[in-house]
Amino acid sequence: MTAVPTHFHHLILLEPLGLLYGASGRLLSPAALTGRASEHFPPDSPALAGLLNSVLDPEEVRSADGFSLLNTAGPFWLDPEQGLMLPAPFTLLQEQEDGGPRVSRRRLVWTEGNGEYVPDGWQPADQDEPPRKAPSGGWIALSDWAKVGKEEEIAIHDNPWRAVSHLHPRLKDDERVSAGDGALFLEYGIALKPGVCLAYLSSHSVADGVYRFGGEGHLVQLRIKEIPPLLKHLLNQPLTAPFALITPGLWGGPRLSRREPITTGQNGGMFPWHHNGQPPGILTEKARPWRHRLGAGRADAAPNGIAKKRRLSRGRWAVPAGTCYQVAGDPLEPWSQWIEDWFPKEGFSFKHLGTALALPLHSPP
Repeated sequence: MTAVPTHFHHLILLEPLGLLYGASGRLLSPAALTGRASEHFPPDSPALAGLLNSVLDPEEVRSADGFSLLNTAGPFWLDPEQGLMLPAPFTLLQEQEDGGPRVSRRRLVWTEGNGEYVPDGWQPADQDEPPRKAPSGGWIALSDWAKVGKEEEIAIHDNPWRAVSHLHPRLKDDERVSAGDGALFLEYGIALKPGVCLAYLSSHSVADGVYRFGGEGHLVQLRIKEIPPLLKHLLNQPLTAPFALITPGLWGGPRLSRREPITTGQNGGMFPWHHNGQPPGILTEKARPWRHRLGAGRADAAPNGIAKKRRLSRGRWAVPAGTCYQVAGDPLEPWSQWIEDWFPKEGFSFKHLGTALALPLHSPP
């Protein structure tokens, strides 16, 4: 098969030097009200894009026409022994006995119904009843991706991080000293297991070294690696149904988030994945918040020439990584060839942030 152009050329590994913060409160939620920061970790790809934008020359990340040339995708993580970890597709029915490790031996497959009495839907491939309260989420090793479309056992890995609570002093606005009585508050940091690195895909590289990462400016050790050949192979494959998202999927227009792509048409919009009037079969879970900082404010808006508060982009909802789509008709082209109009735009297409990065569940060898 002829190779298609790819948006990604580097695997960027980030090893925290201490704690990281999981940014809570991106959208209003019970977790945000209770202060639990671990509900949104690891940081999404815009955090890496911000790091790269702060280091690279503007001419490297923008074309002469002002279009963005920078592409990032993630988050993933890398285990020093088992390699790159990807979000587990929701087609994997997981089992866990007596608090032991999770595994998946059964699969959900798309089943065509017979119309009125038996609707189309996702059913276990062995036709047995699905478990009532099966665990979900987790990660699988890239080396196990070939087993996803088969009835083979796959190990499901838990998050390699945990929330760590600590007291933090509230500082005065004009001095780096405690604001006084009652200034201490409880905050949650994130600690990764030793040796584990956060991993992202990127079109650009920077020198290995120590960088500030994320809104809190914490320090990370950055290393550049080659993208694993197996991942390159999978990204080059046509997306026969079903396929899975390995990053959060953002669809819709400037104001509304949707669960599938929509393109602007004469009648207000059209869904490119509909076939003979039928929508795709979507296997997903509760949408998750997704938001990033956009812009630095206007420097001329303040008398002293210092920019006022930074602008923050509109909060959006994303279908979670692991979501699977059953699309009728011919196989879709690889993600790198999807048109940018399928993605929301806020000055640039969110495709540059690697949203809805998709891999086939049944890939040829």
